[in-house]
Amino acid sequence: MKALFSVIITFALASLILIGSSGTFVSFEASREVRVQVVPHEREYIGFDCEDNYSAVVEVGVNSGTDFDALTIRNYLNELKDVWVWLNPDYSELPSGVEMTVESEDGVERMIASGEEYTFAGHVDVGNVEPGEYTIPVTIYARWIGGDAVIASCPIKLIIRGGPTIKKELISGDLEVPTHTYEQWTFRITVTSPDIARNLTVRDVIPGEFDIDSIVPSEGTFTVTQTGAAHHITWEVELEANGSASLDVTIHTKLNPAGKQEFTSCGEYPLNEGAEIVGYDIRSNGINVTAKCGNEGDCKLCVASYWISGPAFLKVNRAASYHTMIVVKNRGSEKDVTITQYVGKYFTLENYVPSKGTVSMTNLPDGKTLVTWSLHLSPGELATLNLYEHTDGIDVPSNRNVLLVSRPCVVGCGCVGCSKYVYVYRCGCHSSGDTPPIARDVNEIDDLAVESESDMEACEG
Repeated sequence: MKALFSVIITFALASLILIGSSGTFVSFEASREVRVQVVPHEREYIGFDCEDNYSAVVEVGVNSGTDFDALTIRNYLNELKDVWVWLNPDYSELPSGVEMTVESEDGVERMIASGEEYTFAGHVDVGNVEPGEYTIPVTIYARWIGGDAVIASCPIKLIIRGGPTIKKELISGDLEVPTHTYEQWTFRITVTSPDIARNLTVRDVIPGEFDIDSIVPSEGTFTVTQTGAAHHITWEVELEANGSASLDVTIHTKLNPAGKQEFTSCGEYPLNEGAEIVGYDIRSNGINVTAKCGNEGDCKLCVASYWISGPAFLKVNRAASYHTMIVVKNRGSEKDVTITQYVGKYFTLENYVPSKGTVSMTNLPDGKTLVTWSLHLSPGELATLNLYEHTDGIDVPSNRNVLLVSRPCVVGCGCVGCSKYVYVYRCGCHSSGDTPPIARDVNEIDDLAVESESDMEACEG
């Protein structure tokens, strides 16, 4: 509540007297403001507002700042006298990391005309400090023609609230993955706003090895801008007191400019750096994944890709069927092997027949189909995977090559051979035979030692 205190102050020889707890109280009654009599005449007052015994109650979160009204003073002098006032706050109880200023604390006076009022402004900046409540006493220095006074006003109450929080967690995807293999992850950014409502801006960066599949916020709006190969996400969200919101981001490894599937080498990669709450100097944890290579000796393999049937030249909008094959032969010790290959976006993989092992297909956002073949090989063992592709017709604006299948890649070892392309034409004379150059018999496969990304063999024909 507000209170009205009437304090009679006696001045002797116009000297300066500090009114404290020893002052004489003439009366007390409930009201909405404080009035202090500072001249010898009972009719003449200087008044200031207090709310629940405080001139101002300021709430602010850590790592933030705010402006506030520190104290309103009214000139109730009845002789039409102007009053000059300045304030002297005591900041000694504030913790390190809190900076507060109140207008006129430098001793520069503010003039208040008779019957008028003036509100002194304040500002506070709070760093990374412990939440809590603090009291700042304020002394009023006033003078007028014929008198002056020092008045202890109601103090300022500062409430420091806990700041916003941010964290990042992996929702799906593996933290250890093989090289040269399509992978997908979903991570979630969660922000909270303890105690008070806040408008937050969150920024995050997706490195150049990835493309974004989707971004789904529980609240707020987002934008994505690209700088080089990296994607920058900006999320604007309004939170109520003690509220929270989340942003789900799904990304996948992409092909690098050379057409090779990320990751192309072993090591640790950031899915992204920590997400940042702008203006608070608060950053979340990051998420890293490790691209694993095979152990030494596991890459002693012979791998080849063959085009068995289907036209090498195809007129636009003409249906055709194709048969390709992957062959792998183990040239080393017993091992588990995973081989991947892409089917081009213009073709549908209708069937696959492995001589052993298991096969899975993944439809990718760019229209390609990822084929993953996992098998166990004994020393000297040979295995095949037959793939059967089909197109109902390819419509392209001009003659061009389109991808049928990419070169095969051994997970943890590298890629070998050449990709296969079909030449699609709109006009002109082109061979339309159903058989490309005859593939060699599998027993004639060269001994390709797949040992590193920089030691790839030449095309196998």
